Amino acid sequence: MSAVRFTAAAVGTALFLIFAASASASPPSITYSIDGTVGTNGWYRGSSHGDEVILHWSVSVSATSTNCLAAVAIPGPTAGKTATCWAQNSDGRTTAVTRLIRIDATPPTVTEHPSRPPDHHGWYNHPVKVRWKGTDAVSGMAGCSLVTYRGPDGPAATVNGGCTDRAGNPTVRPIHIAYDATAPTLNHVTEESSAGSDVLNWSSTSPSDLVRIRRRVRGHKARTTVFFGGGTSFADEKISPGQEYLYTVRSIDEAGNPSPAVTISAPAKIVTLQKTPYVVHAAPSPILRWGPVRGADYYNVQLFRGGRRIYSVWPTMHQIGLPPEWRWSNRTYRPAAGRYRWYVWAGFGPRKLAQYRLVGSARFAILP
Repeated sequence: MSAVRFTAAAVGTALFLIFAASASASPPSITYSIDGTVGTNGWYRGSSHGDEVILHWSVSVSATSTNCLAAVAIPGPTAGKTATCWAQNSDGRTTAVTRLIRIDATPPTVTEHPSRPPDHHGWYNHPVKVRWKGTDAVSGMAGCSLVTYRGPDGPAATVNGGCTDRAGNPTVRPIHIAYDATAPTLNHVTEESSAGSDVLNWSSTSPSDLVRIRRRVRGHKARTTVFFGGGTSFADEKISPGQEYLYTVRSIDEAGNPSPAVTISAPAKIVTLQKTPYVVHAAPSPILRWGPVRGADYYNVQLFRGGRRIYSVWPTMHQIGLPPEWRWSNRTYRPAAGRYRWYVWAGFGPRKLAQYRLVGSARFAILP
């Protein structure tokens, strides 16, 4: 058998033919890139050119024919536009790539909805939910905020929230509400009793706070509102002699928050002989008053403390004011804190005849 010899030239020609056949046997390759802002859910949010995005096609050098432009502008908004690139080689092999482009560069339209109207005169005074709702004509809605606002307080408190469409376009729409959930505080509540009125004074954390004062007679449950308004003092002139009153004072701020109640006693400035189920608390240096007795020329009033008589006087009127200081049995007395009992006798004719008739007796106490 004779040997077959291959020359170098022949080998090179064969390798070239094999490579050419292999190259012509593969279809062209197509790649692409998009110049645009990537959104969410397969959407684009426009580009530096505005609503449109730019589609760039790249075709391999083996292609002998193609319909692909180097750059294609895809205008938005669009819920879906198809772009196709095909290429063919010399062997007739064809490659086609189709790309669906969705563009939404417009944020959704948003409205906010508090869960309830303001609680008091335009103010919210406890946590409030705010829900945002949105509409989007192109990509549709992905979601909206639901926020429960709990503070801080402020006349224009900011509640942040909004909505996002499916392309990822956000609309932030904060709202401002008047919010105050902090109760005010009453300070320095005092009372001063006189014969004709009980005077209350106070201060609150804000001069604009309104104050409600309710009154009841000690030993009774019924309460009456005697004052509602602004200011720092009130004189209750509708009081009855011999009555000890309890006043409940509460301030209310602009948002309707009430302060903790402060109850203060108003000792009776005028003490009478009326019977009560309790010992009446009297103001310092009280006025002792009783009903006039027909035909009486004078009265004898005697005051006891701890079972010891410490005062006696013969007024012609049916009341006396206990002095801030007096002398009795060579001692000086003052209306100090303690329990007292007093008696009244009506006198008829000359005092030396000692014609008396007991009018009555009662008790009272002076607090420290």
